[in-house]
Amino acid sequence: MKHVVAAVLISFCIAAGCFAKENTNPVGVQFSIGSGYTFYGDRGMKDLVSDMNSDDFSRIILGGDAGIFGVLTDNVHLIGGCDLMTDLFWKGGQHCYIFDYSFLAGLRVYPGLGGFSFSVLYALGRRSAVIDLDYRKSETVHSSWGNGFKLALEYDMKYGQTGIAPVFGAAWKHMPRGNDNADNTVSVYLRFMIL
Repeated sequence: MKHVVAAVLISFCIAAGCFAKENTNPVGVQFSIGSGYTFYGDRGMKDLVSDMNSDDFSRIILGGDAGIFGVLTDNVHLIGGCDLMTDLFWKGGQHCYIFDYSFLAGLRVYPGLGGFSFSVLYALGRRSAVIDLDYRKSETVHSSWGNGFKLALEYDMKYGQTGIAPVFGAAWKHMPRGNDNADNTVSVYLRFMIL
């Protein structure tokens, strides 16, 4: 599985280099940090989160991504990378740390509205939870790997310029988890693109 993802990302990098315009940097890097909320599809995970919310656990939700992009044209970028959304609960010595992680590949398109863009990405990922609560045994629980997608809307503050560009964005990721369950995560973030 890891070899397939690596091969896809390398292929995207090569394609980006082959089709990039002259007189521009053909490849850039990007990373983001933000927050959001996950609507869990699994009944067990929903109940666990509901129990911790009603028992006054502290909670923080942080996420981000990192990757590369290739400039195919002024209006189209090829994207590859990975993302992580953490949903962290704790109270005294008890905790439940939920990690949603995936590998991403797709396109970012600027439709001619200045710095506004939308992205369509394939996502291969899963969810892991590290649980240590008084009323259940300590365990690490993993979901099945799933093939999903991520859609994003962004505004690039320095569209058309090279250097470091701050980007404001919002995204929705739909990720099947097996057994007819799927998580839906909405997020907002600040991204930096370096070209």
